Amino acid sequence: MAARCEAAGRQNNEDNFQLADNLSGDQWSFITDNEVVLGEKGALLVVCDGMGGLQAGATASDIAVKTIKAWFKSDRLTPEVTTSPETIGQYIKEAIIAADSNIKEAGLQNSECEGMGSTIVMAWVLGEYVHVGWCGDSRAYRYNPAFGLEQLSHDHSYVQELVDSGKLSAALAFDHPDSNIITRSLGDLRQEACPDVQSFPLCNDDVILLCSDGLSGVLRDCEIEAVIAANADSMENCRQALWTASEQAGWIDNVTVALCRIVSGAVTVKNTTAPAEPEENAVTAIKKRKPLGMIIAALVLLAIIALAAGYYYFYKGCRL
Repeated sequence: MAARCEAAGRQNNEDNFQLADNLSGDQWSFITDNEVVLGEKGALLVVCDGMGGLQAGATASDIAVKTIKAWFKSDRLTPEVTTSPETIGQYIKEAIIAADSNIKEAGLQNSECEGMGSTIVMAWVLGEYVHVGWCGDSRAYRYNPAFGLEQLSHDHSYVQELVDSGKLSAALAFDHPDSNIITRSLGDLRQEACPDVQSFPLCNDDVILLCSDGLSGVLRDCEIEAVIAANADSMENCRQALWTASEQAGWIDNVTVALCRIVSGAVTVKNTTAPAEPEENAVTAIKKRKPLGMIIAALVLLAIIALAAGYYYFYKGCRL
């Protein structure tokens, strides 16, 4: 695991994040490079991007991650919650809606925070699946050397709606002047949060990436893919390389990145690409020991580039 917090494109840092490498033991952590056995309740990554000016955005994203942390305490993750992808998805939605409610309540109680909001994206690594929930334009990606980079989340944004309706090509979306307009968020007093959730089977060598738009807004997907491909064996190297690439691209916003790699024990897919040689560095693996041996290794879990002064809660990562 690796963490970094410095000023980037903005004076104030409104991003926030949280990681837990072992939800069975309520182990929330800032940084760790130790290998850990993934518990039966899995591991969690959360990234939020606050909005609201001054410190209100930071307050909103802080409330969001604290709400998620409370909802993912071990005693709340009962068999009724984890019994199926449907029950898991419903629980993630309820947790995100609770974060929305808490942000709105705090805003109504404090005039200085009125109108604050936040995006959220989270990934729950549980069993042989990763369950992704989001509201807003903070993103979840999955990279695998066999099939490259794919975006697991789908932006809740005005520009994405233009693309979905066929009014704008995906190639032109990146540079659209209204790319900062989001259509769903936490804290929007006009409506209750409406998160989306999807579940994906894990594959060996998967790298799960969560990020705020401070990263995806300055690096195209092909650029993100190239960075991960060149550093897929070391999440610390990968985090640093994404940081450097976003800085060189002229970052204009806070950047938060969370990374987790599945080393073995999942489905093996045939490599059809020729990825760049990874940089040499110590590799940290997360192993999940089960009868079938899903040795889930997460080479660092949270490479967070959260720029400007910030709040840090760092997750330890399922076998990070």
